[in-house]
Amino acid sequence: MNSSSRLSRGSALLAAATLVAAGAGTAGASSAPAAAHSVASSADRLHVFSSVPFGSASVVAGSTAGTLTVSWSAPYLRGYVAVFAGTSSKTQSRFVGSGSSNESLTVTAAYGDWIRLVPTVGRPLVLTVRDLGLASDPNLRDVGGYRASDGQWVRMGVVYRSQALSLSSSDLATVDTLGITNDYDLRTTSEIASSPDVVPAGATYTNLNVMAGISITPTLTSAAAAEQYMQEIEQDFVTNATARAAFGSLLTGIADSNGATLYHCTAGKDRTGWATAVLLTLLGVPQDTVTQDYLLSNTYYYDSPAVQAELKAMPAAESAIYAPLLQVQASYLQAGLAQVTASYGSMYDYAVQGLGLSPQTIAKLRAKLLVG
Repeated sequence: MNSSSRLSRGSALLAAATLVAAGAGTAGASSAPAAAHSVASSADRLHVFSSVPFGSASVVAGSTAGTLTVSWSAPYLRGYVAVFAGTSSKTQSRFVGSGSSNESLTVTAAYGDWIRLVPTVGRPLVLTVRDLGLASDPNLRDVGGYRASDGQWVRMGVVYRSQALSLSSSDLATVDTLGITNDYDLRTTSEIASSPDVVPAGATYTNLNVMAGISITPTLTSAAAAEQYMQEIEQDFVTNATARAAFGSLLTGIADSNGATLYHCTAGKDRTGWATAVLLTLLGVPQDTVTQDYLLSNTYYYDSPAVQAELKAMPAAESAIYAPLLQVQASYLQAGLAQVTASYGSMYDYAVQGLGLSPQTIAKLRAKLLVG
């Protein structure tokens, strides 16, 4: 069913959806006829009315230029979902389509790539495209847009992760629209000297040298040795005092920030990947989802033209050994998570005892980044 047919579904749907989009929330939605909003059980009904009803949702660039593909699943919703578009995380006022509780809808991107999904029952969900598609920084992406185990969602437009900010002028112009107020650079002093950050307009730059106390000069003679080294690095993130202090400062900075935060290392996959895994886990995002986000660096960084050209220029034997250092593998992350369990018992205890976060700071992170 195309978007034009959904646009004509009737003024009742549009009126109800607009009421929720304007801030009326679940109270306005709940006054609609009960028959349209029946759910599978009384427990499911309570869940839908008190939270965001979507089990999954995403916004990606459409296959046709100038379009977005908006997909969602709200398994207990028996009404409809109205789709609004806008140019920022705060404003999505243009009605662009609607669909059932499970839908994949192509809409125009002419009104912006911020999408608000407004169910007839429950709270709306605001999403946007995860990656910015930057040629000079392909691994710059939004940390939000994931569903936590308790049904809440991680807000988008609040925290960004990235590789080194070696931004072209056109890509910098895009990044400057994100409202970034803090740029946390997790690299070493030598990495920074060889490629200083192009700092976004209005952002305060802070260096948090995660690797200051970690050896980065291994002798690698095989791909297996390279993989083992990468696992040991993840373990060092948990056990090394300097690394823990850096990650603790980063998470505290995110909690205290008044604007959007961006953090990065060189590739945006190891130090940045671990920081993101810790943050998402503290927010209650399931481990499978955390791992999927971690592995996206293979898509955005390892598969990028620059990295593939670097590998292609090497002799085959050397490339085979070097490739694991440019990748992420689930075993890398699992090594760090296993070390958390061994050293602290849980991610929460690692955050409090290892990173020095107070329970109040963790609560601030959750209040700042979760909706639902």
